[in-house]
Amino acid sequence: MVKQTVHAVIYKDAESDQWVAHCIEYDVATQGDSEEHAIAMIKEAVELHLEDRDPTDEYAFYQPVEGKVSVHEVAVDAPTLLHHRG
Repeated sequence: MVKQTVHAVIYKDAESDQWVAHCIEYDVATQGDSEEHAIAMIKEAVELHLEDRDPTDEYAFYQPVEGKVSVHEVAVDAPTLLHHRG
């Protein structure tokens, strides 16, 4: 087994008490009851994702990320329908 480092964005869901974890490189997401639980769940979800893949297509869905990942709030113009969400 080879170790691979991936990046996960972890955040508290605004509409529930769950924490969301999203792996950037493999576009895999999961959730947990706490930040620590979400981290454990994303590790498991990515490992299962890799385990279930066709070995001849090892990196077909892999999007490499270089360096430190940062998260930014960005204001975008959205349809009026979405404005009620804040």
